Amino acid sequence: MRKPRAERAVASALALAVLAATAVALTGRGGASAQQMDQLPYCTRIPLPPLASCRPVEVLSGQTVLRLALASNEAQRERGLMNVRAVPRRQGMIFVFPDGDQTREFWMKDTITPLDMLFVDSSGTVTGVAANVPATKRGTPDEKIARRRGIAQYVIELGAGDASALGLAAGSRLSIPPLRAF
Repeated sequence: MRKPRAERAVASALALAVLAATAVALTGRGGASAQQMDQLPYCTRIPLPPLASCRPVEVLSGQTVLRLALASNEAQRERGLMNVRAVPRRQGMIFVFPDGDQTREFWMKDTITPLDMLFVDSSGTVTGVAANVPATKRGTPDEKIARRRGIAQYVIELGAGDASALGLAAGSRLSIPPLRAF
């Protein structure tokens, strides 16, 4: 049985309100311009690109909230923040691995903005920080691409300088919600 017109109108208005609230929550602003949305990590943009299962996650460090795109499967972890032109303050990406604390090596292929990388163990403790990892120009030979490694179950990438500005260093504790990796 079809809902009455008034009920459909209320449901539509509610759906639009939820979408608007989601956009505000993702951008931290009361409405984002196309340029601002383009600067957000790729899986928080609207509409989502092919890695549609990517979703934003909030990670806490004391009173600081980090809004991070979730990379929980191999394709998302491989793509990372490739070709993202800028990473807004307190935003970035969290890479989640299914096999606990292990040595992780990251390389910055097609990462066109400098980043800070936090290596975080399964308890939420930062085990190491790679600060100001340089951007890589497209076409750079693989052997000349910056690489960083650390022991972690989670790796968080932020814009260069954010870790220091937020007081994040080895030994810092983060509150990470339960996340599954595939």
